[in-house]
Amino acid sequence: MSTPLNHSFSTSNTPPAGGTPFGRIFGRRLSLGTRLPLMVILLLLLAFLVSTFLSSQAARTALINTLKGELTTQSASEAELIRSYLIWTRGVAIDLAAAAEVTQYNQETIFNTIHNTLVRNEQIFGSTIAYEPYQFQPDIYYWSPYYSRTTSAELRFTQLGNPEYDYFRWDWYTLPKTRGVPVLSPPYYDEGGGEIWMVTWSAPFFDNTGKVKGVATADIAFSQVQEIVSQISVGQNGYAFLLDPQGIILGIGDKGGSYQVMVDSMMVASRSPQAEGWSDLTSSMMSGNSGFANATDVQGRPMFVAYTPVGLDTGWSLGLAFPQTELFQKALPLQNTLIVYASLVVAVFGVILFVFTRSITEPLRNLTSHARHFSARQLRLVDGQLAEPIQIHTQDELGDLAEAVNHMATDLARTFGTLEEKVAERTRDLERRTFELETIAEVVRDITTVRDLDTLLNLAARLIQERFGYYHVGIFLVDERGEYAILRAASSVAAKTMLEQRHKLKVGETGIVGFVARSGQARIAIDVGADAVHFHNPLLPETHSEIGLPLRSRNFTIGILDIQATESYAFNQDDIETLRLLTDQLAAAIENAQLVQRVEEALNELNILYQSQSQQAWQKVAQERGRMGLEYDGLQVKPFTHQFPAEVTDQLESGKAVVWEEESNGHRSGEVHSPSTLLVPLMAFKQVIGVIGLEQENPEHKWTPEEIAVAEAAASRAALTLENARLLEESQKRALKERTISDATTRISRALDMENILHTTAEELERVLQGSEVILQFRTDGDKTRSQ
Repeated sequence: MSTPLNHSFSTSNTPPAGGTPFGRIFGRRLSLGTRLPLMVILLLLLAFLVSTFLSSQAARTALINTLKGELTTQSASEAELIRSYLIWTRGVAIDLAAAAEVTQYNQETIFNTIHNTLVRNEQIFGSTIAYEPYQFQPDIYYWSPYYSRTTSAELRFTQLGNPEYDYFRWDWYTLPKTRGVPVLSPPYYDEGGGEIWMVTWSAPFFDNTGKVKGVATADIAFSQVQEIVSQISVGQNGYAFLLDPQGIILGIGDKGGSYQVMVDSMMVASRSPQAEGWSDLTSSMMSGNSGFANATDVQGRPMFVAYTPVGLDTGWSLGLAFPQTELFQKALPLQNTLIVYASLVVAVFGVILFVFTRSITEPLRNLTSHARHFSARQLRLVDGQLAEPIQIHTQDELGDLAEAVNHMATDLARTFGTLEEKVAERTRDLERRTFELETIAEVVRDITTVRDLDTLLNLAARLIQERFGYYHVGIFLVDERGEYAILRAASSVAAKTMLEQRHKLKVGETGIVGFVARSGQARIAIDVGADAVHFHNPLLPETHSEIGLPLRSRNFTIGILDIQATESYAFNQDDIETLRLLTDQLAAAIENAQLVQRVEEALNELNILYQSQSQQAWQKVAQERGRMGLEYDGLQVKPFTHQFPAEVTDQLESGKAVVWEEESNGHRSGEVHSPSTLLVPLMAFKQVIGVIGLEQENPEHKWTPEEIAVAEAAASRAALTLENARLLEESQKRALKERTISDATTRISRALDMENILHTTAEELERVLQGSEVILQFRTDGDKTRSQ
């Protein structure tokens, strides 16, 4: 037997407009068989790109580290070459100095020595042996024969020992003499001599006593050092440069830029907008440091620079600059090779994945085709099973998925039959819950405006019973001792009787109300006949279910809301959650009403007390000052002594104005009333402290309500002013009394012995009491008294 199921579901086969970015490309839908290989290929491509990038970075880092090591080693080696050259030329000056110490030269022998030294050492441009005054011969002050090379490579003799040259003041002589060791002079231009830049090694020689006897020198053409620098090979487009301690360019390779050596400053050149980090590099070299830096030179070319000091106290620093572009060109072949390999791998994997995904997508298409039956109203059951189950036998997760879908389709087909009933039932529950919440909101809105406790409780019980249609609603409040829950309000057929009987239940012992009062937890009796806690009330015979909810304030149970229904199972856990919203608001309203009631009672007590004190005070004023009254007749103010009749006085005690009409032949002197007199009492805290009388000369005048209202307002202001004046007078008297007591206490406290204290106390009491006899006495052990 087959059961067709027809339900209203969408039968459209069009996929949703949204989805993943791979679901649609250029408005066309892509199948999973295409998307899956494409996604994997893209992920592989991304992985290979990242790997290629990381490999390239690793290669760049390795090249930089390798270059750093090589360039640092080369800079140290080239600096050592310059150092070796300088040390070799230093040896010539030291040899001459050593010979001058042990040999007593004459003019011919010293000339031959210097001449032969230059002949044998072609790198030496010039040389001299300069003596201290009178050290060469006793009668010769200057003696410094100097041989140097001419532009034609011939040797030329010059006597530097003359007053015009005065070699004693030149650095090449003074520095080694002062230091006592060989010294290399800074580069200088030999103007008038060789007309070239040169440096000079100067070595002192000494006599037998250890005093400086003179200085031997060896001049070097600085162009030889510059040639060493310019011939240093740094890659294909790199260059070397030599700086002195002031940053002056002593030498630089051909590809280092256009500079005037021995004149231009590398520090000044590094301020070029194209240079980046070159100034810091120059400063480090000028400081005599060694290191490896990444900087952009003055020509705007990124360079790796290794630098090291030359040493020998010259302050010179040699730098080797290697172009970064030249270095990274070595990594391009490796990078290109990796990209080619990555592309080949991605292509091969793409083909393999496409073939593999076909074995997955075909069963998925079968699943999709059968899944469409769910929305096409084509689910049919035969003997409780699907008529056309999915047939996939792949022995893997797809097969498990097909089996799970078959079970799901079977359960779905069975569920369709009861779905509408469940939806309708859920809708009824939601409607009922919505109605309950709306009703609770209306009840809360109505009871929160009530401040009288009894009215509040009666209104709340009646509204809950009427709006929800319960059989009985009762509100209990726990007494101050916490022993009984007393019924304070109820709404049902038995409400009046229960209230008249002062119905109450023992806390923790009697019924659901007693249980809730003790535990502070809501309780439901779904069937009162089977509930052991339920209290059977003969006045409510139709009760079949009951719920009790605590009214809590500040973690204390102040009362219980008791609701009873005529049907069993009328309440459930959801009702507790819903009605708790009502009980929370009701508890707050009860607490507010109780607070208002206590405040009003306290205010009434204070008013009664103050009224009594005010009445006594005004009686005392009347006793002290007698009857006081003033009359103004339009011309002057004079005393008023008239007495009102007793019946008028009684009427004024009510606090209302009185129109007193008395027949009279005319106005008599001494009278304050006429046939039309308005008497308005002066009221202070509901008691009459005086009267204001208003007369009209016209006997026919009738007092209007507006005039009476104005007079009453004026009387109210006057009474308030009089009461304030009385209070001010009392305050001043009290302040004077306290000040007097304070002054007397101060004077007494200044006394130092018993006799003075007694005398001062007596004097102060007599001064304050004026005319009274003061006696001070106290008992001794022998029952004797001492008085003053």
